[in-house]
Amino acid sequence: MVYSAYPNTPNPPPEIIPRKRAVKTGLIRGVAVGLTLTTLAVSGIALAEDAGKKDYMTYCASCHGDTGEGNGPVAGSLQNRPPDLTFLHQQETDGAFPRKLVKGIIEGNPDYDKNFRTHGPSDMPVWGKILYEDSGERSSIAEARINHLVDYIESLQK
Repeated sequence: MVYSAYPNTPNPPPEIIPRKRAVKTGLIRGVAVGLTLTTLAVSGIALAEDAGKKDYMTYCASCHGDTGEGNGPVAGSLQNRPPDLTFLHQQETDGAFPRKLVKGIIEGNPDYDKNFRTHGPSDMPVWGKILYEDSGERSSIAEARINHLVDYIESLQK
């Protein structure tokens, strides 16, 4: 005789077995989905950081250097030395990273409604224009790329 939680019956009623199995399967699937979503979220963060770094290395490192210190391979040939991007937060009175300013510089002057007029010395191209053109009609992709680039520059702060 098999042990049963139901006295006077050799086996539990058949409807209990599928329910227990369904609950167990549901819990296992729930845990698996939770772990997958957590992994995807962490991967998404890593992908965003990688995207920002990739665009930085493509568009910024030649002048600002791999570490953002303004010592890239072409920095010496420029009329104006590229700024050190690792101390941007220290130039602010509150010590916060000037995200809006950095984003505006990358995009160009936002007051001109994306006409991408140059900012400061003309040595620096306005990369926002390139990123928007590269993204075609998908401006949300260009905006995400610019945000990832700003995030990466913020990660360079000392």
